[in-house]
Amino acid sequence: MKKILWALCIFPVFLKAQNIPKIGNDTLLDIAAWNIEWFGDATNGPSNETLQYNNVKAVITKTDMDIWSLEEMSNPASFTALSNDLPAYGSVNSTFSQTQKMCLFYKKNMFNFINAEHILATSNYDFASRQPLMVTLATKGDSLIIDTIYFIVVHLKANSDATASAKLESYNRRKRAADALKIFIETTLAYKKYFIMGDWNDRLDFSIHNGTDITPFKQLLDAKYNFITKPLADAGKRSYAFSAGFIDHMMLAPRMDSFYVKQSAGVMDNMGQFISNFSNNTTDHYPIYGRFLMNRIKYSTPIDSIPSDTLPTDTVPNTSVKTVINSTFNIYPNPNNGAFFIECHQLINQTNMEIYNTLGQLVFSKPIESKIDEIKLSNFTSGIYFVKINSSYFKIRIQ
Repeated sequence: MKKILWALCIFPVFLKAQNIPKIGNDTLLDIAAWNIEWFGDATNGPSNETLQYNNVKAVITKTDMDIWSLEEMSNPASFTALSNDLPAYGSVNSTFSQTQKMCLFYKKNMFNFINAEHILATSNYDFASRQPLMVTLATKGDSLIIDTIYFIVVHLKANSDATASAKLESYNRRKRAADALKIFIETTLAYKKYFIMGDWNDRLDFSIHNGTDITPFKQLLDAKYNFITKPLADAGKRSYAFSAGFIDHMMLAPRMDSFYVKQSAGVMDNMGQFISNFSNNTTDHYPIYGRFLMNRIKYSTPIDSIPSDTLPTDTVPNTSVKTVINSTFNIYPNPNNGAFFIECHQLINQTNMEIYNTLGQLVFSKPIESKIDEIKLSNFTSGIYFVKINSSYFKIRIQ
């Protein structure tokens, strides 16, 4: 009888969870991060493990995001079961001994698995024995140009200590962990495409340590790294259910900024509408997400050249000529919104970049001074433009 009553109690909740709306976009890359609070642990977190499991599975299935980074995966058997129940996703779990593990789920029709590893072992203490999980995937499918992307899942030290001195040490550990991440991405992942996401356990405007300290992530903000969750935090949103403030974040590699769909970051703080008592029986964190336009064209050679009746030194492109000129440059994304990158495989002294409209008029120029140079064109109307780098032309479209 007890089992029957328990089933009757959770059945209406489970039915309601099936009304969770789809959030993923079929033409974009949708990435979400979510702390699922002691998932699968019988002694911590939500007490009804079966109900929590079904709710988490329903959120992942119904929202239909392409990438899920999950924190506090606390039972290997639960990870295996969830992986089996989500056949559209490949999955990777942490291998460290700490109970609260991080994992990554990815759509198998969009990505091929390359590698998974834990990074920054020398900063293990600062990361609370939860070394960041870095999963390397290669894009595939008609909607994505083949590329390699690094997904780094983090779960920094919490502010749950009992004494003031211990809370200060936790604050310093979060700061040192952010320092270690900054060094890693600026050396090992320089010029790579990566996302760093998860439970950072602190705010971006100030620290939760005591409400007056500066954020422990100031060094990353000062370096102009893009936390796409910051506008949500600035707007007063919360990612943790039981206190004000935003502590779950997603930070982009500089090379990913132009792929981000502006203002697409969100937090699923309405899950209580679809799962009764969500913050108590499922998790105390709300999922965060962002969207990215990844179907771009990356050329090893330009697709449009100079007119066929002139020499390579001419400056007026001809839209009808399709002669290919060898080049050591790439331009991406293309099409774009006026912001794009020029990547120089072999940077040559006095490399110049010029942009012409379809009338052959020079509308922009600048020297290229680094191997990856970001170009931002303000007030350019939509249409076709030609980028000239030395004697090579590239055709781009501004949307």
